[in-house]
Amino acid sequence: MRMKRIILLLLVALLAIPVGMASTTRDDDDKDPSIKPGIRRLHPERERAKALKKLQEQMSRKAEVKDDPWDTSDEVWGTVDLPPEAAMDSTAVAGHRLSTSKTPQEQAAVDALLQTDYSIKEYGYRRMTWRDLPVTSTIDQLMPAFTVDETGDCYSKYVSRELGTNEVYFTFSIQDDSVPGPLRLRVQYCADDPLDFDQLVFTIDGYDYLFYPSNPQRGTMDGGLYWELSDDVLKPAYKDLVYALAHSNWVALKLMSTRGINHVKMLTDGQRADFANTLDFYRLLGGNL
Repeated sequence: MRMKRIILLLLVALLAIPVGMASTTRDDDDKDPSIKPGIRRLHPERERAKALKKLQEQMSRKAEVKDDPWDTSDEVWGTVDLPPEAAMDSTAVAGHRLSTSKTPQEQAAVDALLQTDYSIKEYGYRRMTWRDLPVTSTIDQLMPAFTVDETGDCYSKYVSRELGTNEVYFTFSIQDDSVPGPLRLRVQYCADDPLDFDQLVFTIDGYDYLFYPSNPQRGTMDGGLYWELSDDVLKPAYKDLVYALAHSNWVALKLMSTRGINHVKMLTDGQRADFANTLDFYRLLGGNL
């Protein structure tokens, strides 16, 4: 009897153990989300690697170097159109070296991207209009830079009047009473293909100024070359163009062709200086627009 009682007690104890264990097991599912323990993620470095790869791809796209739209090889005149103005979305990237495991070549590429200045530069250019500013030079200072030919035309001594040359410049005539005649714009074009230009587009510091030649002349010369010439009085309607050419930071001239081929020329620093000097010399001699 005593033995049966002992066996019964052991069975009761064994049956009670799973219930007690179940009652003491932690059940996070029943807790409020605000007090649940954090989940430990496996391979957290993978998320960082993805972010770094995305950053490198974005910076690589921004660092791509585009061809210079004014590159006309070694030709005097190019055959490209002016590109449309577009604002470049750019982000300044500063100072931190990416330290994932990479080859030396990959690390060098990343370092080069981080050192590139992607900020937008503000140059302060604006569309220019005529301003009646005083001339600071003197006649004696400017006179050595000019030529007066047998017809009385005055122009920069650095300009060639030969029809086989490509030139863009101001000129004016000296009359018998030493008073200058009207200021004129002269354009000379020469190439192995005819152009038949009938409109000029000056892009000056990013803004377009239009000019319409009144009666361009055309012809041929030895060597299978074609020449074209326009020589027009600069009327008051073109005063803004005159001022802008004389005070420009950069100038591109596009000759608009009736044949559907527009030729572009980037003017040199010397040509821009000739515009400024000729306008000053003209005004010092008593000329007015």
